[in-house]
Amino acid sequence: MTNPDERDNGAGGKDPLEPALEELRARLAADLAAVLGAVASLSQAQADWRPAPDRWTVGEVLHHIVLSNRSFARVVGKLVEVGRREGPTVPPKGRRSWPRLRSFADASASGPVKNPDRVTPSHGLPIEQLKRDLVESHHAVVEQIPALSTLEMAELRFPHPLGFELNLYHWVDIAGAHEHRHLAQIQAVMAAPGFPLA
Repeated sequence: MTNPDERDNGAGGKDPLEPALEELRARLAADLAAVLGAVASLSQAQADWRPAPDRWTVGEVLHHIVLSNRSFARVVGKLVEVGRREGPTVPPKGRRSWPRLRSFADASASGPVKNPDRVTPSHGLPIEQLKRDLVESHHAVVEQIPALSTLEMAELRFPHPLGFELNLYHWVDIAGAHEHRHLAQIQAVMAAPGFPLA
């Protein structure tokens, strides 16, 4: 079976991802797996349970992640397109790597964040559909990682709606960091008093 995260080497074969990008892909895979594991056996009643009037349900958190991932994928696609059209390019041996966006992933460090309207979730969506959409939206980001292989990611930048700028590498990494951040929120809802039994 062919690894979808390998790229065509132009001779009909596949080249593995360079280490920096493979590390990024593996990290994002672990972030997705952690969220899916937390909600694997969730019932619809549990997904729709609200711990307080001003708090999101688990289903709403998942929908927010889906909407955010789709937004991240669009930005990554635009930056890849600009990079291919305008450069600059860099050989893999000249690549630098960055740590994950830990401050963004750690809600205790950054505090609450007001989300943009376009990623405000809907209530009561089917939990099984949300899980499928989560996987699909995550993969919409991850499947673009091989395209980063010749791009100078530090030079390709786009503003985040919360007021800071990210380079291309971080626009990919933020998908996993964002999922990691909201995993803690999901776990807090599921541990709250009154959370429905399965």
